[in-house]
Amino acid sequence: MTQSSPLPELGSVPTRIRTGLSMLHPSEQRVAQVFLDRPEWTIEASAQEVADAAGTSRATVVRTAQRLGFTGYPQLRVLLARDVGSARPPRRSHARNDPAGLVRDYVSEVAGSIEDLLGSLSDERVRVAVGLLDTARTVLVVGTGLSEPIALEAAMRLNAIGIPVQAPADRVLRGTRARQLDAGDVCLAISGSGSTRDTLQAARAAAAAGAAVIALTGAGLSPLGDLAQVHLVAPAEPGTFSDGITRTPRLPLAILLNALVHALITGNPERAQAAQTRLLEVIGDAFAQEPL
Repeated sequence: MTQSSPLPELGSVPTRIRTGLSMLHPSEQRVAQVFLDRPEWTIEASAQEVADAAGTSRATVVRTAQRLGFTGYPQLRVLLARDVGSARPPRRSHARNDPAGLVRDYVSEVAGSIEDLLGSLSDERVRVAVGLLDTARTVLVVGTGLSEPIALEAAMRLNAIGIPVQAPADRVLRGTRARQLDAGDVCLAISGSGSTRDTLQAARAAAAAGAAVIALTGAGLSPLGDLAQVHLVAPAEPGTFSDGITRTPRLPLAILLNALVHALITGNPERAQAAQTRLLEVIGDAFAQEPL
């Protein structure tokens, strides 16, 4: 399945996997059998976890998904989530008639995810990431899909404290700018899965150009994390992979981002204050005064 190929029809992904078994090599067949035997687990699992379950490598998991006609494991996972979700009734909370209870439950889940974030942080990696951002000549922020709002917030926050930032929304411009980076520049790549194609392409181009890559992901093992000079992990809040469509599992990433900005402000308060003064002047000038 190429990027321009039509997606498989709703409910057809398990059939596609079953019918493709015979063309696969033995190690790939074991991977495909994991997809078939444990579809709901597969939706939540990383490529490495599937590889471990099948007794093979992560590369074999990716290759199996591609030989079955998908662009890779992330696409297979998303479409399998679609098909599994369509075959089961929506989950219902026991407190569905109590909005206050639902809100409190959700806040409690988010609070729990912050504990997971604290437990996953490496002090040394945080120090290196803050140091790179603090001294960067230019920071290119990339993030697509559900991570794009966090990337846009990162660009706004860093720019507001005096760090030169670029965050092109256009895919071609983003890739071009990544190739124009050099030593002394930083690419801040944000991806919940760490496997988003556009983000990976930009990060690879930035690394090839000599820039440092800082990856903020929700996955401990991912292609983006592997290529990054610094990889910071903010585990997604509780919920299923498909919940990300209607929930905000990247809240821990947003919190981590703001914590990094806080460290940058504290480390160089004069730069931050000067940038904020300029920003407030621009904002103040933007308000039109109505005659009394």
